[in-house]
Amino acid sequence: MDYEDMGFHYWDVFPKKIKVTRNWGEMSIPLSIRGAPRGELQYETVDSSIAWVDWEGRVKLGWRTGATIIMVYDSPSRDSVRYVEIEVIEEEGGGYGLPE
Repeated sequence: MDYEDMGFHYWDVFPKKIKVTRNWGEMSIPLSIRGAPRGELQYETVDSSIAWVDWEGRVKLGWRTGATIIMVYDSPSRDSVRYVEIEVIEEEGGGYGLPE
């Protein structure tokens, strides 16, 4: 029996939370999609100066410290969403100064 026939629809995104120390080099973390999204994935970031997602589904980290949320939608209707928490912290004593 197919879960779609029963009205169940499963898909998810991993990792759910990313916490990294700010780095002046380019850093990216690939997102992994599980299950069966209904359509083409769409990504939206609350604060793109902290992190954003490129066209290949990799989280790219910006230059700012702080926290943001990335919303991942599985169709243009945006009625199904998953969340990824991002936190970029300042390394104390690493030459960048103290956190804001």
